[in-house]
Amino acid sequence: MTPQHALSIKPAIASVAAMPCTVCGENLWTEVGSGQDFEYETCSNTWSFHACRQCGHVQIDPLPAPEMLGAIYPSNYYSYAMKDSVHPLARWAKRLLDKLKFRGILGNSPRAASYLDVGCGDGRYLELMIERGADPSRVFGVELDAGAVKAACSKGLHVSQSRIEDAAYLAPGQFDLITMFHVIEHVARPDLVVARLNELLAPGGMLAIETPNFDALDARLAGRRYWGGYHIPRHWHVFTPESLQRLLMSAGFSVRAVRYQPGHAFWLWTLHHWLKYERSWPRLAAFCHPLRNVPLLALVTAFDLLRAKLGQRTSAMLVLAVKA
Repeated sequence: MTPQHALSIKPAIASVAAMPCTVCGENLWTEVGSGQDFEYETCSNTWSFHACRQCGHVQIDPLPAPEMLGAIYPSNYYSYAMKDSVHPLARWAKRLLDKLKFRGILGNSPRAASYLDVGCGDGRYLELMIERGADPSRVFGVELDAGAVKAACSKGLHVSQSRIEDAAYLAPGQFDLITMFHVIEHVARPDLVVARLNELLAPGGMLAIETPNFDALDARLAGRRYWGGYHIPRHWHVFTPESLQRLLMSAGFSVRAVRYQPGHAFWLWTLHHWLKYERSWPRLAAFCHPLRNVPLLALVTAFDLLRAKLGQRTSAMLVLAVKA
């Protein structure tokens, strides 16, 4: 049995129709790609991605039904078990890159006395801010996974299990800095999320959003089916720099900077999916697994760092915006 056939006989899950474009409200689309859950094989559904003809924003259609979240985010999902699923050297390198990223963010946000991380996992970014001198009593996180929340709270961090839209205990104007790293692409209504984040920021406070970038070389090369940035069916929205800036400005933000980050995992997932499901070479595909092959991951990371240094758009972007 080929890997593609094994995936095709998995059970299908329930889905719901997508809404009009979350960025501009139009409902005119062009299909730009389609595929299946090539990473976790949670279902046999084929999911399509459509680009808005007005603003270029990309959305999945249909979406997994709300009651299916437990199916598409299995217990072995990598962000729920970083220590078990990611090689120790890769975790060390990521922490180094995270420190460099935060140095750049804080250089644009000198008044970051209070901090919120949305989708904080086990709190590694909260710990990083505390290490940099932030008052622990003013550092908060929200996270959906119960296990991650428990792990964060066991370290004495202020983390609650909640969607940011439902976190009523957080006060308007409470934070100087809010970060959301690779989360906004997972939510059903990014427009409502950024509006809530604007409400939580103090005047002049900064929002840092990191998310996949559809206007990138690897997306253009492999976007019809196997692009790793689709993360099917868990990424519901894929932005371009222009569509994300438009969304933020409509919510009352002023965009300060767009920076390009290594999209190393997307390159390797793309190659992995193509080798496994197009060529039926699962052993060679396993060699390209981004969570396990550290030398190859380092090589692709260096490639994207160089491309970003030369001014090219990589498949991960960091957008810094200030509340007007």
